[in-house]
Amino acid sequence: MSALSKTQAGYIFKKGAGHIVKAEVPIPKPTGAQSLLRVKAAGMCHSDLHVIGETLEVPTDGYVLGHEIAGELVEIGDSVNPEVFKVGGRYAVHGLNSCGSCEMCRTGHDNDCTGNESKWYGLGISGGYQQYLLVPNSHHLLPIPDNVSYEVAAATSDAVLTPYHAIKNSGVTPSSKVLMFGLGGLGSNALQILKAFGAYVVAVDVKPASKAIADEFKADEFYTDISQSSWKPASFDYCFDFVSLQVTFDICQKYIKSHGTIFPVGLGSSKLTFDLGNLALREVKIVGNFWGTSQEQIEAMELVSSGRVKPQVHTTELENLPESLEKLEEGKINGRLVMLP
Repeated sequence: MSALSKTQAGYIFKKGAGHIVKAEVPIPKPTGAQSLLRVKAAGMCHSDLHVIGETLEVPTDGYVLGHEIAGELVEIGDSVNPEVFKVGGRYAVHGLNSCGSCEMCRTGHDNDCTGNESKWYGLGISGGYQQYLLVPNSHHLLPIPDNVSYEVAAATSDAVLTPYHAIKNSGVTPSSKVLMFGLGGLGSNALQILKAFGAYVVAVDVKPASKAIADEFKADEFYTDISQSSWKPASFDYCFDFVSLQVTFDICQKYIKSHGTIFPVGLGSSKLTFDLGNLALREVKIVGNFWGTSQEQIEAMELVSSGRVKPQVHTTELENLPESLEKLEEGKINGRLVMLP
């Protein structure tokens, strides 16, 4: 480690800047329960655009963005067990920065940790848009299977984990009829997960080119406009909305069955409205969904390792990050864009 310089290039969030900012950031030395990860891949998420555009509120600024992280462990603190966390090992980061001791963590809901002040990797504390990442607590590191690449592991830590968390906890079965919106970075993985659960899936995406994704991952039906189909209102047991604009949320409310469940997973809008009378009379449920637990990240990685889910990944380099984020914002990226330092 003596060959490492003391600083590195990183891309940080600064309030009021309106764009991601390149800066010199330190390469810390890990102590205690900390570890140092050489970042090998960091996924790029629409959440980053919401943070930069300040449409998603975060508690602070001045930290490195990037919350989908995979890399090589290069150094550990003096209280980290070297038999468990091995220098040279391949790890993905569970991005929730969980404390491990609050009620949520102790009851298996570490994605809803209350001990971290709502500061997550790349969303409150420094994340993966740099070459080296200080991991505050080594229990955030999860081993990557040998047959999963760094870039796929990074994408799995959110773009697979988030839809997996929603679908696993939804109650979807092989007899379920599912309407889903969006076949982008999360939606393309959600379709594969839903088919792995055996559901009948009707996929909707306004882009005609998304039919290729729907066909590849075996959607039962694909439409750019569900109203042009033969489906009637109140037809679906579940609706997974990976767009979450008011227009898609309204369609979910129209097409969901009585006693059905709507999952607004995407972050297209910070606020959505619903017809309380309609939903109350039909006992429709709206369920929030946030990322996923560390155990679910292990399960999601196993799905990928088994070949049942194949994340669509495209790569870029650290120095091209600003331009790559622009392409993401312009809708020019299919699948998940992953930065390689």
